[in-house]
Amino acid sequence: MASRSPTVTAMATPLPFSFLLAVVLFATAATASGVARRPLFREYIGAEFKNVTFADVPVHPGVDFDFILSFAIDYVPNPTNASAPACPTDGRFLVYWDEANLTPAAVAAAKRRHCSSNVVVRVALSLGGDTVNGTNATFRASSVDAWVGNAVESLTTILTTYGIDGVDIDYEHFGDRETPEVFAECVGRLVRALRALGVISFASVAPFANPDVQAHYGELWRRYGDQFDYVNFQFYAYAANTTVAEFLGYYDEQSRRYGGGKVLVGFGTDPESNGLGPGKGFFRACRELRRQGRLHGVFVWAADNSVADGFRYERVAQRFLAGAAPGFT
Repeated sequence: MASRSPTVTAMATPLPFSFLLAVVLFATAATASGVARRPLFREYIGAEFKNVTFADVPVHPGVDFDFILSFAIDYVPNPTNASAPACPTDGRFLVYWDEANLTPAAVAAAKRRHCSSNVVVRVALSLGGDTVNGTNATFRASSVDAWVGNAVESLTTILTTYGIDGVDIDYEHFGDRETPEVFAECVGRLVRALRALGVISFASVAPFANPDVQAHYGELWRRYGDQFDYVNFQFYAYAANTTVAEFLGYYDEQSRRYGGGKVLVGFGTDPESNGLGPGKGFFRACRELRRQGRLHGVFVWAADNSVADGFRYERVAQRFLAGAAPGFT
């Protein structure tokens, strides 16, 4: 959000130059540091077809909010056998989220809904994911040029049709020929092209602590890290008995690995999520990171699972991020 310049009114007595200089310096520092922005909260939505809508998800007026549609995948159902595994399409992406509820009109309405409270609501789409129709959504590319060309064309259509603002990269499986170098060039060139076309304004990656995953995302970050604004690191993929001290150590490790990026902390609300959960010390760890000035935001996987509990922990997380800002109780 753009910061506003202080209003200057005429006064009978001229202000001292030192005071005016201090005002200018303060305004400049505020603009440079981005203090006008609220804390960032992000939520994945749509992957499990639980009929969850954007309007169902609570949005605190003291945070900025990213919905992340899950997923767009470059796979197509088998045209001759509906029960057979889906087939890779070499970068031609299709929508695999809950289209019945998360429509282009719903995206537009979600952005408008909170305008009166000046909350910035953005919508991203996530690419890849874990599985597609029960089969691993494995990254496949016949060549870098072919994959990038197909991906730019197909995603530009989806992004503009839905009015989507950004992309999130969440491939979790890779073919034998799709080396870290190939993955880095494909995804890096894609994001750079989408930015150049003006169809996205931000991007993120969503790796987790697996050697193959880290090798691919590490190479992507080494070559194209400047194209990504956030790292939605899947801390919920660590062991279920993770302690606060271990969590903070993991955060340090991933912050070094993705140097220069804003590493966000996250938790999962589905039964398969592990790591340091919100009822087991997650917010104690967040409090320490905030004390250190390193809490860049929180994300949750996923709204589809949280709806059954009334988005209990989304409310807690947003209240925590918003601090003393007034909002829902």
